[in-house]
Amino acid sequence: MNVKMKTKKINKNTIEVDGVRYIKEDSRGWLEIPELGIEVEIEVHDKNKSGDKLNLSKREDELLTFEQCIFLANHPKYSKILKMDGSSDNDDFFIKQQFDLNRKNGYVSRFGAYSDFVYLYSNRDSSYSGSSLGVRFIRSKSK
Repeated sequence: MNVKMKTKKINKNTIEVDGVRYIKEDSRGWLEIPELGIEVEIEVHDKNKSGDKLNLSKREDELLTFEQCIFLANHPKYSKILKMDGSSDNDDFFIKQQFDLNRKNGYVSRFGAYSDFVYLYSNRDSSYSGSSLGVRFIRSKSK
């Protein structure tokens, strides 16, 4: 089966494929999520590094929230592009800690997806690292 996708060049750093915008910058690809007003790194990177080593306590505003993860994991296009649909069990990533008590105790949160379930986890020690756990940053949508 040969499926033709509609591709449109927006500018030198942005293309649109079937209505989804991809931004390429500094060798890291970003996905535009207009519904949330953010752009998300497509690839999970810096795997096997702890939240402490990544200095996430100072970068929490650059991490996805629980609510954003739920939206993305339930979206048919975004979940596939970001491998939040269970197609990869090697792309867990840190997310913003939503509980003040857990933050006070130095806990970090993470998102993970496997072929038969998806999870949000909020009480892992910030010194924890794992070969499938990395980070995926977000930023406000470019103008």
